[in-house]
Amino acid sequence: MAWAARAQRLAGDAAFTQRYFAPAAAALVLLEAGLTYTIIQRVAYTEIDWLAYMQEVEGVARGERNYSMLKGDTGPLVYPAGFVWVYGLLRAATRGGSDLRTAQYVFMGVYLATLAVVACIYRAARVPTLWLAPLALSKRLHSIYVLRLFNDPVAMLAAYAGVLALGCCSSSSRRALRWSGLLFSLGVSVKMNVQLMLPGAAYIWWRAGGLRMVAAQAAVVVASQALVAAPFLLAHPAEYLGAAFDYGRQFDYTWTVNWRFVGERVFASPAWARALLAAHAALLAVLGLAVWPRLSGSSALAVIRQGLRWRGGSGSGRAAAAVTAHEAALVVFTANLAGVLCARTLHYQFYAWYAHTLPLLLHYTRLPLGAQAALWLAIEAAWNVYPSTSASSAALLAANAAVLAAVVRRALARSPAGPHAKTQ
Repeated sequence: MAWAARAQRLAGDAAFTQRYFAPAAAALVLLEAGLTYTIIQRVAYTEIDWLAYMQEVEGVARGERNYSMLKGDTGPLVYPAGFVWVYGLLRAATRGGSDLRTAQYVFMGVYLATLAVVACIYRAARVPTLWLAPLALSKRLHSIYVLRLFNDPVAMLAAYAGVLALGCCSSSSRRALRWSGLLFSLGVSVKMNVQLMLPGAAYIWWRAGGLRMVAAQAAVVVASQALVAAPFLLAHPAEYLGAAFDYGRQFDYTWTVNWRFVGERVFASPAWARALLAAHAALLAVLGLAVWPRLSGSSALAVIRQGLRWRGGSGSGRAAAAVTAHEAALVVFTANLAGVLCARTLHYQFYAWYAHTLPLLLHYTRLPLGAQAALWLAIEAAWNVYPSTSASSAALLAANAAVLAAVVRRALARSPAGPHAKTQ
């Protein structure tokens, strides 16, 4: 009986604390390395966008700097300049894109690096070891990373590095925080979806250093975008901005995973696009004014006043010390999930935008473990229905909304109790 009790305590410590988090995370990355390598060897690669990517960057390699002249089999180039430089390097490393196996190994590295960075976020946020497991259980994620070679994983690696840097605002080494804007910007330069995280990042910058830090990080974002895109901006600025940051772009109903149940006529209508934009703005307003302040036991008014009083920039001080890695991750991840919920279309590769955030969000809800597992499985299952159906689309929306609602419910249950309350 004593032995059984000790074994039970050991299992509890292993799963529900961080006592063995580091070795468990290392073992997870190693196991995933073996599994991902096996997938590359045994599962057939599926061509979707890789050849079009290679065609688009080939024009740049020949000296073309007019974005309107850069095209592939799937249409014109629609990604910012960071995409061009990343896939230009991949083109050079894979003999013009013909060496697919080498490209798959590169994306295997991106997958493992992302897993390691996310594990570091979870450790800093004090998420128990058990919640690492779903990070390695997604069939769809393995497909996105090493069997499709989309640009979404590259963008998200930079974004998660930005979240990790953002969580350093309460640590003994705050210099990493200064890099967060640059890292998010690098992600945006590969794919615009990383912008969904920026409202949450701006809130944390405000909490950590007030208006001065928000302005400084915004300047970093703008300057780095200009630097990455300099060859195109100097030659044909209007063509670059119109193609790389086209916010009015129409998406094909055929490939959408979400909102399929509204029908193609509604899906394609301008009124529906405006409604989703308004819903997104409303969700961010609710999060910023009612939810995020509660994560630190504060109120919207207190957070606003705190940021306005803060004059220390990125230096240390009371306002900065109040922000934890847990709060930073929750704020950015909920901002991102709100954007996913209100996205008019989600293609299959877009699951990479938020899949790694789900275990942390589910852990915060404190729902029963069975309910957390059911929500994760519902989301994973919906992303693995191909082609998507009205039922799978509705199930995905309901599960995503349920996760966000559960996070909001728990946050709002906290009473404002001052800026130094714990967030765990």
